[in-house]
Amino acid sequence: MRAWTLGVATLRWGALALAFGVAASHSTTAAQASSPAPRRPIALAPLATVTPQAEGQHGEGKKGGGNGFKESVVYLDGQAKGILRFSELPPSMKPVAIPEIDELPDVARYYRLADYLEGIGIDLGKIRELQIYGSHDRVAIITGEEIRTLRSGLVFDFTQQTGGKARARWAQLHTLRHRPMVDVIMTISIYVDKAAPTLAHGDMWLDGKVVEDPVPYVGDGVPKGTRVYADGKLDGWVRRKQLPSKLLAPNSEQAHAKFSTDAFLAYVGADTRNVKAIDFFDGDTLLARVDGKTWAKGKGDYVFELPTRSHGQVKELFPGDKSSRVTSIQVYTRSTPPVRQPDPAALEHQGGSDDPQNAGGGNGNGDGNGGNNGVTPVAQGVNNASATADDDQF
Repeated sequence: MRAWTLGVATLRWGALALAFGVAASHSTTAAQASSPAPRRPIALAPLATVTPQAEGQHGEGKKGGGNGFKESVVYLDGQAKGILRFSELPPSMKPVAIPEIDELPDVARYYRLADYLEGIGIDLGKIRELQIYGSHDRVAIITGEEIRTLRSGLVFDFTQQTGGKARARWAQLHTLRHRPMVDVIMTISIYVDKAAPTLAHGDMWLDGKVVEDPVPYVGDGVPKGTRVYADGKLDGWVRRKQLPSKLLAPNSEQAHAKFSTDAFLAYVGADTRNVKAIDFFDGDTLLARVDGKTWAKGKGDYVFELPTRSHGQVKELFPGDKSSRVTSIQVYTRSTPPVRQPDPAALEHQGGSDDPQNAGGGNGNGDGNGGNNGVTPVAQGVNNASATADDDQF
């Protein structure tokens, strides 16, 4: 009986202890709930008079650099230096195989960013900063020191190998300490003499103010029309300004104007007197290659028109009653033209449709959008310092 009584007593004391423990726990929880939780610091916008510090290199930020133009433009202090696409690479560019990325030792498809910048005439030693705009409003920052010392690992390729959009591939090589949050390259902005904007709170800041333009210093200097390169360097492009009447082809009527291609090339600064070859491209499709001798003899047969709604991209009229839209022209004077085969099927008979050509699959952007769309109204003129207000405008 005594053992039974002790057992009951023990159970009673155990129950009381458990009850007191629950009550104490509830009291502590209630006390904690009534106390204010520690607050995380709030990121306040900087004062307008102070330029904020960047929120880390190779980070994300707003302003995707589209500028209403879907080509990947490369700017130096706001001046266009080229379009980063396969057909507009400098002739000095040579692809390399990098099996560390794709396990394909025999497929050469990667290009070094430093080689490209030098090929379009940029002095690497003067670069202070590169800002590379990607999709989803992201911006990666690469310092001048990094582009100089890590040049072998800072590589890019194209989504379709010989066409499509350019892609940053240095993250796969772990070239930088921080992984850049960019894949497709939308725009590259390089800073040498002018101040680079900083990333802070999801915006680009310059002189204590949010940069409203996608890329600072550019203004209307976006190369939307047909572009002309001489030995890999951008000489000029068709703009909204009208072409001067001195570029009209012989016997051309102003009502249905045809312009001399040779005169146009000279107008933007491309010297064709001792040219080795001239390439005509529609997107990434090589339409025609004209060797120097043929050009010297028959350059008068090459003329172009500016159709309405052409977005500044000319319609070239080739000998043999052929025509096509042309997005870029490569002139080789000192450099050797790269080995490429033209696609004659991409040309159409004159009198056919004026719609942009898609033959050869070379006009897609590689991002699912297709075509060279996204540009603004008709451009009728060229970007060149030699054009003056005294020119007789057509």
